[in-house]
Amino acid sequence: MEQKYVNPKVSRISQDTLIVGIDVAKRNHWVRMTDYRGIDLISPFKINNTIDGIKMLEEKIRIIKQKEGLNNVILGMEP
Repeated sequence: MEQKYVNPKVSRISQDTLIVGIDVAKRNHWVRMTDYRGIDLISPFKINNTIDGIKMLEEKIRIIKQKEGLNNVILGMEP
């Protein structure tokens, strides 16, 4: 049987992983948080490109991790 290639980045995602995707823009960024299956854990939201916006993102990550019992975070950005 032929062995399939598994991308090492994908293999880091497990059931206890929060995936945070950020669509980066100049003034505002859109954020989406999903579980390992790609199911949204909260509705996508916008943050400002400021220290306060980043602090708000950190707080939302902390809250979702605690609420969903997740231990790992993978953050991806796309300009």
